[in-house]
Amino acid sequence: MSFRAKLINITTALGIVFVTMLTFFVARHNRKILIDNTLENNREVASAISINIDNYLVELSRTAKTLATTPVIIDRVKGSNRQIEHLSGEGRKNRIKVFNDKWTSTHDEKETFIQGSLSNPAAEHLKKQQEVIPGLYGEIFLTNMYGELIASTTKLTTYYHGDKYWWLEAYNKGEGKVFFDDRGYDDSVGDYVLGVVVPVYDQGQVIGILKSNIRISRLFSEVIQNYSLLYKPGSVKIARTDGAIVLEPGKEPFSTTISKDLLPILGEEITYGIYKDKNNQDILVSISPVANTIESSRFGFGGTVESIDHTLGNNDENWMVVIEVPKEFIDSRVYEQTKQFLLIGFLTILIISLFTLFFIEKVTKNITKLVAFTEEVGQGNLDKHIEVRSNDEIGTLAKSFNKMLDRLKETMASRAELTEEINRRIKVEEKLKYLSTIDELTKVYNRRAFNDYMCKMIDFSKSYGEPLSIAMLDIDHYKEINDSYGHDVGDEVLKKLSKTLLRNIRKVDILARWGGEEFAILMPKNNAEEAYRTLERLRKTIESTVLMNDIRITISVGVAELKNTDAANDLVRRADEALYKAKNNGRNNVQVL
Repeated sequence: MSFRAKLINITTALGIVFVTMLTFFVARHNRKILIDNTLENNREVASAISINIDNYLVELSRTAKTLATTPVIIDRVKGSNRQIEHLSGEGRKNRIKVFNDKWTSTHDEKETFIQGSLSNPAAEHLKKQQEVIPGLYGEIFLTNMYGELIASTTKLTTYYHGDKYWWLEAYNKGEGKVFFDDRGYDDSVGDYVLGVVVPVYDQGQVIGILKSNIRISRLFSEVIQNYSLLYKPGSVKIARTDGAIVLEPGKEPFSTTISKDLLPILGEEITYGIYKDKNNQDILVSISPVANTIESSRFGFGGTVESIDHTLGNNDENWMVVIEVPKEFIDSRVYEQTKQFLLIGFLTILIISLFTLFFIEKVTKNITKLVAFTEEVGQGNLDKHIEVRSNDEIGTLAKSFNKMLDRLKETMASRAELTEEINRRIKVEEKLKYLSTIDELTKVYNRRAFNDYMCKMIDFSKSYGEPLSIAMLDIDHYKEINDSYGHDVGDEVLKKLSKTLLRNIRKVDILARWGGEEFAILMPKNNAEEAYRTLERLRKTIESTVLMNDIRITISVGVAELKNTDAANDLVRRADEALYKAKNNGRNNVQVL
């Protein structure tokens, strides 16, 4: 075989190897890009769907609250309350029992007693509300402030509702709160429903409770369908955090569950990744929580697993929007792209080989030198230069290679030095940032970091009307520990106490060493009463804990809640005064100012 033929064969073989390896790396890169893009896209779609569902929940609550403000509803509730408000507690109980027994034992809806709740002006008004959007509503009914049924669109299973979880949640000890009752399947409606429970107010006081049972399957299926083009070929599910699937297009609600591998990531955070389905196949999963199904000061959400007229109810879970895409879909797309890339690559090699065949005699020598040179460069030898005595393109190419290598060596040296300097500065900055916020002994936040967090949380709490409390605590008789055991043991006591405090407060609470044996705890979304209970429990825990060498300690605690007029120093000052009061009160106690 001639040298030319051998060279053509070698060139072709090298081209095939190169294209194959490049195809392999491109396929891997494309797979990663497709997976990342799919997960990111589906995360945004899941977030958009969850926002839409949130908006629907807000709109449903707004509609129910508007209905609860109509004069006919308020008049009906006020009139009912006046009829029994003069009765004693025992008298009301007897009345409710008699009426409830009569209601449940009467099966003829035309009976006068039953019609008293089904045919009054308020009940007729509720029936008209059902007609506004046909097929949306199940039952709509109204109770007075004592839980008695006073208006309904249909005969309910029971007359008295004041002991039901959804009624108590909406009544909220007289404060009133919107509550979404995730009922599951409601036998009385014959469908899967979500109860929207709102208080009825008069002059700022809760005087009754209104509940609308909403058929959710069609409503939320439309939301999912609106985004179908954005997540195909995936599937969308609305699931509870216990894994029960509330809604999956084409399937009976609650007939399926989420893969057990996904249960640990179902919660209150947006997340995505690759997991196993029930058949142990890889799936791309993007998850977004439905915010208004998470318990908050604005909305309550939940239910019970089963009650008189509904099954498959909620068990203190919130909803998540889950988008799943089989990973095999990504693999099939990558496979098709790989075939196309290989075809183009091999055709290119064939064309180059044929073209080279016509000119190989003239340029073989110089090309051979260039090939050998490029192989050395590819192995990392940047110190060698190529010599080609030719004024044609090959000679120009050789000169360009030499210049490129010179610049490459300079660039690589400069880049290495720059990278080393950047890494060194990053480490120094990270160390300085850590030292500026963390107490060196206890490894909790220092006073400076605590003050920064406190100022931010004060602004946040005032902006959103949420409570905020601070606790200042001090070790009782700490000087005696230092005097008796030495400062090393005293330092260990501070470390042990810090760990005990961290274990017994919430993740959202901020713990800092204020100075010496004094610590501070910032407690977002906690009023003074809640903070007191937490600190009292913490005080008892520390009192019963042996820290080291049979050493036990007690703490004195001062608690203060943020007022609208408070600045940071006002809040700290009141907490300090409360701490001083606790010490004057004999130590080992919690005081609130």
